[in-house]
Amino acid sequence: MSRMATSMGAVAALACASPLGAHHSISTVDITTPVWVKGTVVRYEIGNPHTMIELDATTLDGRTVRWTIDGPNPGRAQRMGVDKSLLKRGDVVEVCGFHYKSQVAAQAETGAALPPSMHGHLLVMPDGRKQPWGPYGKLNNCVRPNDDVRSWVDFLNNDAIARQLWCFPQRTGVPTVEEAKPRAEEIDRRLATPCQ
Repeated sequence: MSRMATSMGAVAALACASPLGAHHSISTVDITTPVWVKGTVVRYEIGNPHTMIELDATTLDGRTVRWTIDGPNPGRAQRMGVDKSLLKRGDVVEVCGFHYKSQVAAQAETGAALPPSMHGHLLVMPDGRKQPWGPYGKLNNCVRPNDDVRSWVDFLNNDAIARQLWCFPQRTGVPTVEEAKPRAEEIDRRLATPCQ
């Protein structure tokens, strides 16, 4: 009986958890559709279960929307050499990330707009440098049609974690989005050592 009560409690906790307070796996993230957000950092915190960034982004109609971007857990951040000095309030960054499947399903069911939160996979820093971020996604899907191929090649040739994310995504059956394919294929061809 107590096992059943524990299981029911766990299911209830999962049902009530929001992207901001829950620990996730790649199975909860829709890695087929990249989302790009550019905004001003208002909060950056390395903590459990994920590193969090809050950005104020301006919509096309001039409104300010606060996005919450979750990323690596503290251990992964440390392995990437990321610390509290990476970002500061007022920095303008771009983030490529992916919505949570529960958010996508809720939008499909209700027609309501997606909450302004996602799992961040790639940061573009204020100086234009790329920084791998959270583990859940497909880095190829973050390539944009007008991106500079050389900057991607340099990034992947010089960052072991980025190369791992590019060459060995956690879900290999997920196709590269059509808009990203031409540039992604060119990047693949120009890597110093091709992905195996």
